[in-house]
Amino acid sequence: MIAIDAVSKEFETKGGRRHLAIDDIGLAVADGEFVSILGPSGCGKSTLLYIVGGFVPPSRGSVTVGGKPVTGPGPDRGPVFQEFALFPWKTVLGNVMYGLQQQGVGRTQARERARALLAMVHLEGYESFYPKELSGGMKQRVAIARTLAYRPSILLMDEPFGALDAHTRTRLQNDLTEIWERDRKTVLFVTHSVEEAVFLSDRVVVMTRSPGRIKEIVTIDLPRPRDRVTLLLERRYQDHVVAIERMMDAQE
Repeated sequence: MIAIDAVSKEFETKGGRRHLAIDDIGLAVADGEFVSILGPSGCGKSTLLYIVGGFVPPSRGSVTVGGKPVTGPGPDRGPVFQEFALFPWKTVLGNVMYGLQQQGVGRTQARERARALLAMVHLEGYESFYPKELSGGMKQRVAIARTLAYRPSILLMDEPFGALDAHTRTRLQNDLTEIWERDRKTVLFVTHSVEEAVFLSDRVVVMTRSPGRIKEIVTIDLPRPRDRVTLLLERRYQDHVVAIERMMDAQE
């Protein structure tokens, strides 16, 4: 589904210097696979995600999605960022309906689909609320529903739960695994949390310090569907977390 071939990205700083953010990244992500990208701050995780999304062009190398070169953003790739970016003047229902109506979906059909998606992310009864009336976790649920509304085949998620408290983050991780089990979309997920990456993923890509390169790709051989309480008692889960934590600590 996603083929990243020898991708590097350089930026020019305000002082006119060249900064190599990521270097020679090669990664293939299968259709329906959940892959997390993990690494130290500043290693280029988000840059790689933006390149796949078509928001930033690579300096070298190429990215293809479904066999087609990425030349810009497209409806096949749905971004979910840490910042919720909801329209403050629209209701919860209006925010989710917006993308559908922009695509030409009729108001009645858009409303029905938006309501179904809000039920999926456990926001029934909040359709008429405005973003300022919601908690951070609820806003992120709206953002996820809004992205799912136009049926992208790929979700690009950049630390979507990073700003949330631990309890809310855990609940949204559980919600995301339920959505993934239902739809089996391809997911590329950037995170700083080792436990989050292991709980969610089929594979975890561990990156080096800047310039970001792939240090190791870890296959998470844990059964699905995943239950957090059961996994906490699972030796393989603990082994994965410890092994990846040690990889991260070795870079400090």
